[in-house]
Amino acid sequence: MNQRNLLILFAALGLAALAAWLLTAEEPVNLSEGDLYMPGLAGVLNDVDKLTVRRAGNTTLVTLQKNENGWVVVDRDSYPANFSRVRQNLRGLAEARIFEAKTTNPEFYDRLGLRDLADADATGSELEIQAPGYNSRIIIGRTDEGGGSMAYVRRVGKERSFLVTASLDPGSQATDWLDTAIMDLPSTRVRAVQVRHPDGEILAIAKPRSESTNYTVADVPEGRSLTYDGAANSLGAALAGLTLDDVEPADGFEPGEVEPVVTRFETFDGLAVEVRTWALEDRTVHAFLAEAGEAVTDRAEAGDEDGAGDGPTDAEALAAVNEQVATLNARVGDWIYTVPSFKSEQFTRRMNDLLAAEE
Repeated sequence: MNQRNLLILFAALGLAALAAWLLTAEEPVNLSEGDLYMPGLAGVLNDVDKLTVRRAGNTTLVTLQKNENGWVVVDRDSYPANFSRVRQNLRGLAEARIFEAKTTNPEFYDRLGLRDLADADATGSELEIQAPGYNSRIIIGRTDEGGGSMAYVRRVGKERSFLVTASLDPGSQATDWLDTAIMDLPSTRVRAVQVRHPDGEILAIAKPRSESTNYTVADVPEGRSLTYDGAANSLGAALAGLTLDDVEPADGFEPGEVEPVVTRFETFDGLAVEVRTWALEDRTVHAFLAEAGEAVTDRAEAGDEDGAGDGPTDAEALAAVNEQVATLNARVGDWIYTVPSFKSEQFTRRMNDLLAAEE
C-alpha cells in the first residue's frame, strides 16, 4: 500500500472514530446558558429503540423496547407502553436547554437528586437511551423546579450538573410506563348488565333507552327498596374509562379452585363484554372478552336486509360490532388485569349492595 492510500485510510478511520465519538453522546465541552443539553439526541430521536430506567442501587426499574407495533414494556411481557411518557422524556431531553450550570461537588448532589445510582439511598433516576450507534446515560434528579418545567440532570460519570428547561418524568415504578387504558364503554351505550355469582345469585339491571337516567334493577325483593334511584348506575358505568393498575399474561394464569364472578355488559348497538373476576388471596384480577351480542347476531342471521330508515342494515350492524370485538380482543384478550378497587368492586355487586337497610 503506497503512502497516499495510507493517508486516505487513516483519514477515513479518523472520521469514523469522530462519528462514533459523537454518537456516543459525550457531553459537549463548555456548555453555557441557552445551549442544547443533548445536541446529538435530536438527530437520532426517531431511531431510539430502547430505554432503560434505573433507580437506587443501579436496580433496573423498567426496560422499554420499540418493535414493529410500537413501544412495549419488556418487564411486563411486552405489554404496550405509555407512549406519552416515552415521548415526554425523549423529546424533553432532545429539546432541553441549559438554564444554569450547577455543582460539581458530589457532596451537594443529594440536594438536586443527582447522587450516583450505585448508592442505595439515591433518589434520582437514570435514563439510558439507546439507538443504533448511540448510547447516553442521564441521571434525572428533581423535576419540580419552575412548576415542573425544569429538571436537574447529570450525565453518568460526569461531575457537572445542570438545571435544564425540560418537563421530565421517569416514573417511580414499572407500571408508570404501561399504557393504562383498557377500554372506555360509557353507560350511555350500556343497555343491560348481569352479574352471576358462583353461588347462583344473579343481579340484573337494564334501561330502555340510552338517554335514560337510571338503570332498573330486576327482582328487587318484596318490601325492600334501592338506597336511591340511581343505585345501579355505577355498575352500568363500570367499563367507562377503565384503566389498569397492573397486568399479567393470561397464558399461565392459574386461579386454582377459585370460581369467577361473571359480569356481562350488553350495549344498545349489539356489543357484549364479559368480565370474569377472581378474588384471590393476594389480589383481585379480571379477564375481559368481547363478542357480538345475541340480538344483533340473531337479526343478521334472519337475513333482514332492510335498514332502519337511513341506518345500517342488520348485516352492516353486525359487521360494525364484529370490528369492535376484534379490536377489543386484540388488546385485552391475552391479559389478566388488576384495576382500581372502586372499579373492581362493581364487577362483583350483589343485590344487597344496592338495597336500603331493612327497617
